[in-house]
Amino acid sequence: MKKVLFIIWVIAIIVFFIDWGIVGISFLNGNYEIKAGIYIGLVCFIIICVYPFYKLFNDRCPYCGKMILLSGKYCSYCGKEIKK
Repeated sequence: MKKVLFIIWVIAIIVFFIDWGIVGISFLNGNYEIKAGIYIGLVCFIIICVYPFYKLFNDRCPYCGKMILLSGKYCSYCGKEIKK
């Protein structure tokens, strides 16, 4: 699941830059019909901003299941070594 979310995040970054490049070119050419491009960019921007918070608060110890906020070598609750 984590790899899928990472791939979605990377795709969102790529689509965001391509979309805003297209919107910028359209805007410079005098085409002000950019509503769809703005919506696509906004959705991508939300995905780009939400993923780091999901990653920060969703790391769990494989042994005790407690949430790990810092990426360390050992779990701060059960003391077992975490292998990533």
